[in-house]
Amino acid sequence: LEMERGVWCLTKLQAYWRRKMGTAKAIELRKKRQREVQVRRAMETERNLFLRERQIYEKQLEYFYKSMKEEHQNDKKIQSKIAQDQVKVRTLRRHLKNDAILNAEPDNSEYLAKEKFKSDWEAKVESGAEDIKSYYIHCFDQPDNSIEKQMRANIRKRVKGRVSQVLARAKERGIPMETKEAKHIAREEIIHIMGEEERTRLRSEMDKASVERERLKEEARLEAEAKRKEECNRATIYALSVVKTAFQKSLARKELRRLCLETYEKKFDEWNHAFFYRNRTNGDVSWSKPKAMGVFEIPAEDEWKLLRDAHNFPYYFNPYSMEMRWTPPASEDMCCGIVPHTWWREYPVRLGQCPNFGDGKLNEDDGKWYCEECYQSTREIPNETRG
Repeated sequence: LEMERGVWCLTKLQAYWRRKMGTAKAIELRKKRQREVQVRRAMETERNLFLRERQIYEKQLEYFYKSMKEEHQNDKKIQSKIAQDQVKVRTLRRHLKNDAILNAEPDNSEYLAKEKFKSDWEAKVESGAEDIKSYYIHCFDQPDNSIEKQMRANIRKRVKGRVSQVLARAKERGIPMETKEAKHIAREEIIHIMGEEERTRLRSEMDKASVERERLKEEARLEAEAKRKEECNRATIYALSVVKTAFQKSLARKELRRLCLETYEKKFDEWNHAFFYRNRTNGDVSWSKPKAMGVFEIPAEDEWKLLRDAHNFPYYFNPYSMEMRWTPPASEDMCCGIVPHTWWREYPVRLGQCPNFGDGKLNEDDGKWYCEECYQSTREIPNETRG
C-alpha cells in the first residue's frame, strides 16, 4: 500500500512538473513569437523607410548626372557658338570696313585748294591793278622822290603821244574837244592801260605760279606714290611674316595637340567621380588637363563604368556620352554569376545576377563569361567536390 501511494505521488508530481514545464515552454514560445513579430515589424518599418529614402536618393542621383550631362552639352554648345560668333564678328567688321570705303564721300580737298588758289590770285591781281593805278596817279600828281619823278616823266611822255589819238577819235566822231580835255582823257587812258599791263603781268605770274604749283603737286604725288608703294611693300612683307608665323603657330599647336592625344588618355575615377589624365608613356596621372590642349578637350573612352552609390547599389556610367543607367548596358558582356544582393537589406538575402562585367573570363565547363571573382568561385567548386 505504501508503495502504491509512493507511485501515485510520483505520478502526480511528474504530471505537475510536466504541466509546469509545458506552461513555461508555452510562455517562452509566446514571448519568442512576440519578439519575432516585433523584429519583423521593425525590419519592415526600417525597410519601408529605406525604400522611401532610396527612391529619393535615386532621383537625386539621376538629377545630378542629368545636370552634369546637360552642363557638358551646354559647354560644347557655348564653345561652338563662341567660335561661330567670332567668325560672324570678323565677317561683319570686314563688310562694314568695305562699305565705309565704298560709301565714303569723294575727297574734294584738292578742288577746294585749287579754287582757293585761284580766288586768292584773282584778289591779288585786282588789288595789284588798283594799287598800281593809285601809285601811277600819285607819281603823276605828287611825286616824292627821283624814281617817282622819272615815272611821272614816262607817264607824261605816253600821255603826250596819246593826246593826238584822242583828238583823232573825237574828230572822227564829230565831237568838239579841246587839247586840255584830250590831255585829261589821254591821262586816264594811259593810267588804265598801265593798270591793265600790271594786271596782265600779275596774271602771267599767276599762270607761272599755277604751273609751279602743279609741278610741285605732281612731284609730291609721285613722292607719296613711291612712299605708299614702299609702305605697301613693307606692310605686305610684314603681313606675310605675321601670316607665316600664325600659320606655323597653328601647325605647331595642332601637332602639339596630336602628340597630347597620342600621349595622354582621359580616364574616369570611379571612387572620386572625376576625370583624370594619364600619361601612356611614363604612367603619370594628373587631375588637370594638359596645358598644350588649350580650349580643346581630350575625348574620354566610350566605355561603361560600374559605380556604387552611397547605399552600395550598383549603377553604370559612360564617361564619353555622360549617360547614367541602373540596368546593365545591352552592348556589354555581363558576368553570368549569381551573387547575393546584400545592398537590398532584405532577409533572407536576395540572390541575383552579378553586376560586374564579364572581363573576358570564359568558363570552359559551362561556356559562360564571368568576372574575376565569380570565375574563381566557379573554378573552386569542382575542386571542393573532388576533394
